[in-house]
Amino acid sequence: MFKFLKNDLLKILDVTQTERDTLFNHKIYSSIHDMNHLHIFMENHIFAVWDFMSILKTLQRDLTCTEIPWIPKNGGTPGRLLNEIVTEEETDINIYGEYSSHFEMYYQGMQEAGANTQPIEKFLSRLDEGVENALIKSDAPKAATRFVNRTFSLLNKAPIHVVASMFTFGREEVIPNMFRSIIDKIDQDAKGKLKTFIYYLDRHIGIDEDEHGPAALKMIKELCKEDDNKWNEAAQAAKKTMQARVKFWDEILLQMNQA
Repeated sequence: MFKFLKNDLLKILDVTQTERDTLFNHKIYSSIHDMNHLHIFMENHIFAVWDFMSILKTLQRDLTCTEIPWIPKNGGTPGRLLNEIVTEEETDINIYGEYSSHFEMYYQGMQEAGANTQPIEKFLSRLDEGVENALIKSDAPKAATRFVNRTFSLLNKAPIHVVASMFTFGREEVIPNMFRSIIDKIDQDAKGKLKTFIYYLDRHIGIDEDEHGPAALKMIKELCKEDDNKWNEAAQAAKKTMQARVKFWDEILLQMNQA
């Protein structure tokens, strides 16, 4: 159990510093040398992008009313912050000047790069059978399957401040600039096949850093307020979420090395 001062976001950042450093310096980034490696990364990571959207929509469901008949939820500041994030995550401007979700941008980037999109397509088509069954029947990569199942095990019946922490510390803020440089180099060799994926990286990570990150941290502060138990639960959720991402990166790296 962590000990917190009131409204202490810095304490959460402090107790997750080890995981943040591990993610920032992970070997997976420097191990992507060619399109084959990148395909393996993308074919796994697309599930994390979907997973992220699922956490986001859980927040929207609980902080606002998304059903008919409409019932006021008194979402206040957290609801407003959340709706602003949803607008860009779900209907941002893509590389062609059209409105698109970040998930769809990533999917288009995969198609353009020649990665295998069949598992994610099968997964989406089978979601009415439940997430776990859809993962099995879609032949999703094992690393992605374990990552998504871990998320949904944490998400199941989680209080809203815990979901907000999962969302905030499950973002892509820890992807280093080195990764972007590696993708640029591969794109030169691939003659521009990664332009949509590069646009996604620039757009998604840039918005996370400048807008969604600060808004998500403020949302946690609003939801935890003066409750020490909520601050402790939010910190534990943040740590578990980042540990799951470290494990995910480890497993993708292993798959790349075996390839």
